[in-house]
Amino acid sequence: MALLLITTLMLGGIVALVAFYCREFHEISAEYTRRWFLGWFVRGIGAPVAIWLMLNWGPLPFLPPLNPFVANLRAKGFYAEALVFQTLFAAVPIVSYWGALSFGWFLTSLFKRAKNTDDFIIALIVWGPVLLLLALIFWAVSGWYGVGCGAVLWAWPLTQYLLNTANMSVPAPAYSRAIGKIKFGKYAEAEMAIIGELEKVENDFDGWMMLAELYARQYHDLSEAERTIYEICGDSATTPSQVSLALQKLADWYLHFGSDPVSARRVLEDLCERVTGTHLAFMARQRINQIPASRAEFDEQSKPQKIAMPALNDSLDEPDAPHASAKTREAAMTSINQLIEKLNADPNDIAAREKLAKLFADQLEKFELAIEQVELLLGIPEQPERKVAEWLALLAAWQIKQFGEGPEAKKTLERLIHEFPHSAQAFAAQRRLNLINMNSKMRPVRPMGKNAESKS
Repeated sequence: MALLLITTLMLGGIVALVAFYCREFHEISAEYTRRWFLGWFVRGIGAPVAIWLMLNWGPLPFLPPLNPFVANLRAKGFYAEALVFQTLFAAVPIVSYWGALSFGWFLTSLFKRAKNTDDFIIALIVWGPVLLLLALIFWAVSGWYGVGCGAVLWAWPLTQYLLNTANMSVPAPAYSRAIGKIKFGKYAEAEMAIIGELEKVENDFDGWMMLAELYARQYHDLSEAERTIYEICGDSATTPSQVSLALQKLADWYLHFGSDPVSARRVLEDLCERVTGTHLAFMARQRINQIPASRAEFDEQSKPQKIAMPALNDSLDEPDAPHASAKTREAAMTSINQLIEKLNADPNDIAAREKLAKLFADQLEKFELAIEQVELLLGIPEQPERKVAEWLALLAAWQIKQFGEGPEAKKTLERLIHEFPHSAQAFAAQRRLNLINMNSKMRPVRPMGKNAESKS
C-alpha cells in the first residue's frame, strides 16, 4: 500500500511539474498553452496507458493478457489488484519518459531564444555531470525501467536554473506571409496571419498598424480600425511619436475612405490632448486647421480646382485676365471679410490664408496684399515641400504682376529653383528666369537701333 501511494505521488508530481513549467514557458513561446498541455498529456500518457490496458486486460478470448503475473491474479479472482498492478507497471515508464521529453522541449526553447547561450553551455558542463549521477543511480537500481525518472531529476533542476538566468530575446514577428496574402486579395487569411504574429509579440506596433490598415483599406470598417488603433495607443510600450503616427493615420483613413472630416478632427483633437505641449501637438493642431469643419465644406474642397500661375505659364504673351465685375468683386469682399474673421480667431489656419491671398490677387488685383499673405504662409515652419513650392511660384507670379521682372521676382525664382529643383514649379521658374535674363540683355540694344534709324 505504501509503495502504491509513493508511486502515485511520484507520477502525479511529474505531471504537475510539466504543467507548471508549461505555464512558465508560455511567456517565452506562445506554443506552450493549456491546449498544448492537454493534447500532449493525452497523446503521451493517456493513449499509451489505454493501449497497455487493452493488451493486458484480455477483454477478448483471442487477446489474452501479455503479463503472466496479471493473468494469474485474474485467474484467482483479484481483478482490482490486477488492474492497479498493470496500470502502475505501465504508468511509471510512460509518465517518466513523457516528463523527460517535456523538459527536453523546454530546454530546447530556452536555447533557441536566450541571448546568453554561453552561460547555458557553462551550466551544462558544470551541473550536467553532477545531476547525471542521479540518473545513473536510477539506472543501476531499476534498469531501463527507471531511467525516465532519473532523466526528469537531471532536467528539472537544470531547467529551473537556466530559466532564472536566461536573457531572453523576443522573436521578431515576420509579416511577409500576410503581405503576400494581401497582394493576392486573400484578406481573411492575411488577417489571421497578422494575428498569429501578434500572438508572439503582443505589443508590436507595426503589426497592429498593419491590422488596422487592413480593416480600413480593404474591409472599409473604420470603427474596427479605430478600435485597433486605440488599443495599441493605450499600450504603455507605445511611444508618443508612435501614438502620433497612429492617430494621424486614422485621421487619413477617415478623410480618404469615409469622407468624414468631423471624425478626423475628433481624432486629431484627441492626439493634441495626449501629447500636449509637444511639437507633435503643434503639427496636429495645424492639420486640424486645414481640415473642414463639416462634410459639405469637405466635399466643396474636394472638387478639382484650377490654380492660375500667370507669371509661370509657357506663353509670356498671354493677355491678363479681364477685370472682375462689380458683382464679383462684392462677393469676393464678402468672402474676404469672412476669411479675415476666421484668421483673427486662428492665425495658423493655412487653408483660409491661402484662399485669402488668391482672392486678393485674382478678384481684386491687390497683389501687394496677396504677396503679404503668401509671405506669412512661407514663414510657418514644417510645411510640406509641395505647398512651399506652390507658394513660391504664386509669390513670383504676383511680384511680376506688381513690380515687373525686377530683382524681387528674380530672387524668388532663384530660391524656388534652389530649394525645390525637381518640382514642376522649378522647371517653369527656370524657363521664366532664362527669358527674364534674355530680355534684360536685349533691352539696351533696341534703343540704339531706334536712334540709328532716326538719325538716318
